[in-house]
Amino acid sequence: MTISRPTYDPLDYGNWPGDGPLRRGGQSVSRLPGTSPDLPSEPSKCVKEQAPALALVRDCWAGTSQIRGAGPVYLPQAPGEDPVNYRARLARAVFTNIYRNTIEGLTGYIYREDPEFGDDVPPVTVEQWENIDNAGTHGDVFIRDLTVDAMVAGHAAILVDYPQTGGAQTRGDEQALGLRPYWVPIRKDNIVSWRTTQEAGHTLLSQLVIRECTYVPDGEFGEREQERYRVFYRDQGVVGFRLLEVQKDRSVLEVGQGTYPTQEEIPVAEVRTGGSVGLFESAPPFLDLAFLNIAHYQMWSDYATSIHKTCVPIWVESGVKVDPANPEPLILGPNTARRFTDPAASADYHSHDGAALGAVKLALDDLKNDMAQLGLAALQSSKRAAETATAKELDKSASDSALAVTARGVQDAVERALGFHARYLGLDDGGSIALNREYGEQVMDAATMTAWATLATQVGVPVRMVLEALQRGQQIPEDANLDALETEMMANQVAMEAQKAQQQADQMAALQAGKANGNGKPKEMMG
Repeated sequence: MTISRPTYDPLDYGNWPGDGPLRRGGQSVSRLPGTSPDLPSEPSKCVKEQAPALALVRDCWAGTSQIRGAGPVYLPQAPGEDPVNYRARLARAVFTNIYRNTIEGLTGYIYREDPEFGDDVPPVTVEQWENIDNAGTHGDVFIRDLTVDAMVAGHAAILVDYPQTGGAQTRGDEQALGLRPYWVPIRKDNIVSWRTTQEAGHTLLSQLVIRECTYVPDGEFGEREQERYRVFYRDQGVVGFRLLEVQKDRSVLEVGQGTYPTQEEIPVAEVRTGGSVGLFESAPPFLDLAFLNIAHYQMWSDYATSIHKTCVPIWVESGVKVDPANPEPLILGPNTARRFTDPAASADYHSHDGAALGAVKLALDDLKNDMAQLGLAALQSSKRAAETATAKELDKSASDSALAVTARGVQDAVERALGFHARYLGLDDGGSIALNREYGEQVMDAATMTAWATLATQVGVPVRMVLEALQRGQQIPEDANLDALETEMMANQVAMEAQKAQQQADQMAALQAGKANGNGKPKEMMG
């Protein structure tokens, strides 16, 4: 969770959040220096409240490099732990990205079947769907990527834009120049603030601020990041935008502006998910999964550190006199030796017996199981206490699972965007689209079977859940006794684990026997 420290002196304005109570002489203020309600860069209160959770899920999605780079944010340094040892432990830690794999896998359920346009979609839109962003991206790929981003963050948005023409061309001239509407994905991170108004019972955007970050040339070969703010407005029937830059002296420079004469609303459609609670307000749907994945990362670090210490024997000397004023450096290795003149002195290698490793491994497996349950819960529709056969059939065609809610949110956003797209083209209606929202009985292909096998062996999905999925996918007969199959599979797993444990015990016994044979050696010992 990367948080930038303020550039002002905190001694004058109190503490950075988390640093404790106000310092002596500190000044209590309602707004921190460097922020202003008159700057487009000022985020809304709602955006600020969503920032910590958003930072967590973004870091989890990025994976090991990002998580490890955050250091003690996700892997706390133990009290009294030497910084050198902590850096070694941090470098050894690996983030098993179950969070990302789960979201990508669930998205695959939605797009197992290609989105289908309704017959009411204009032919010109169908043609432009092949290159919906005017950069070569097919519409199916565009909305799939947007779905993934919305499932990570909680919501996203689609901006339907049009090249600026200055109003000099007719529609025919614009078509001759190849000008056409195009779609732009908007991440939750870049939505800064918004305002709404009520008209005829409908909530409409009256202002929306979007952050745009690009890299521009700097000098002959360099480049620098340039941040701008696109302020969309709807005022007295006029829809347009202003492109603003915040200068170093905190003045605001307008670098562009334009209007959308064909639009009646700000042409931005929100992509909502099961985590949405209001307009541009949401909790990441898989936030609990992200927390569990962080817990797994921390426990995995402890596990890896314990294994490292178990595998590396420790040289122990007793009865050896050491001059504290002038200690001699201890050198160990295959080309060095230690000679003791004192008969009472002794030395030996000692190693950790690893007795606790099994318990830690079980705890890691439990965490994997919990993460698998959270991920697969998105596929489960809410069931009533008593269901008739007719109700069950209805559930098959109209699932209310969290994943189906997300699919419906994406579908609604795309249809709104199709409406904006049509208005740019002077058409009355943009048409409809249908996304797959049925995740029940489907014939399971080889790839899906492999995915379920991976979930069982690597993520720790319960055997019963895998068997039920295989049965629904028609890979196991409907009349098969799942209880017997589960018992047999669990017995086989126990036998395999027992065999593995016996092998480890034999290796440990051989190691201990080797140590015992070395106790009778003379005091002169090789390092």
